[in-house]
Amino acid sequence: MWDYEGFVAKAQLYFHRAESAHSADDAAVTWLLLGLEFLMRSPLAKIHPTLLADPTGDSIMHAAGYPAAPRKDGALPQPKSITATTVRLRLSRIVPDFATVDEEAAYLLGLRNAELHTSSSALNISDHHWLPKFVRVTEVLCAHLHLDPDDVVGEELMRHGRGLAAEADKKLRHEVSERIRLAKAYFNSLPSAPPQEAPPAKMFPSWAWTMKDYEALKERITEKVPCPACGSDADETLELARATREQLIDDQIVRDVVYLATALACPGCNLSLTSNSEIAAADLEQQRTWTVETSIQDRYLEDYEPDYGND
Repeated sequence: MWDYEGFVAKAQLYFHRAESAHSADDAAVTWLLLGLEFLMRSPLAKIHPTLLADPTGDSIMHAAGYPAAPRKDGALPQPKSITATTVRLRLSRIVPDFATVDEEAAYLLGLRNAELHTSSSALNISDHHWLPKFVRVTEVLCAHLHLDPDDVVGEELMRHGRGLAAEADKKLRHEVSERIRLAKAYFNSLPSAPPQEAPPAKMFPSWAWTMKDYEALKERITEKVPCPACGSDADETLELARATREQLIDDQIVRDVVYLATALACPGCNLSLTSNSEIAAADLEQQRTWTVETSIQDRYLEDYEPDYGND
């Protein structure tokens, strides 16, 4: 029901149905967006089908290969899968680059829902609005699954989408560049302020890693970074994207923690960047990675006191 090969095959089937539909027809877009959700569920299914099972009832047991318990009337309950929102959250933790396209995935799923569950014609929009987002999400997923997106979706559609994506990236880069230029001009027009000593470069977050931080990572942190317009200390908002699996190296438990840059605000020149894509367009790092370490002593032996002489 939730096997990896089945999801990839079904996604390809729906993408091929889109190829058969007229390119200007809403039906083609509908098939593509439906197929995209199957592709999004594929990385979770590849790890284990239980990642797709609803936590209530017997769905997890069913996904693990155990038959569902019959209801009082003798009927077998139908297993339920997790919502697309939960799929996105889990993909951000499993697929290294998915966090950078999560907003676009959310837009595409919202577009599909509006088309299928409302009276509006949500898909009666230009390809420029949705196709670049579709291509970016698809390429991230296919790269993780070691699949060729041209084979999965179709070479002609991907080529068209990449062209539109390049055009959209160029437009956004121009808009952000102009915003930076205006912010710099505003900063240069301000009365001269006493020179400030540049702060030392930081290699770690401003908040210290502690035992509790390691076990329950902060969802959002704020870091000081040089403003791309005026060079002042700007506040960069970083949101937790994922953490790698723990590894035991010597006597240290080690893992990498990845944060996604989602916004930047500079009090010096009033520059404001409000999304990860704008961060990228400003040539700033989209993701920040820190290596987190804790010793075995701190993790497991901190409160251990051997009970000698009581045997």
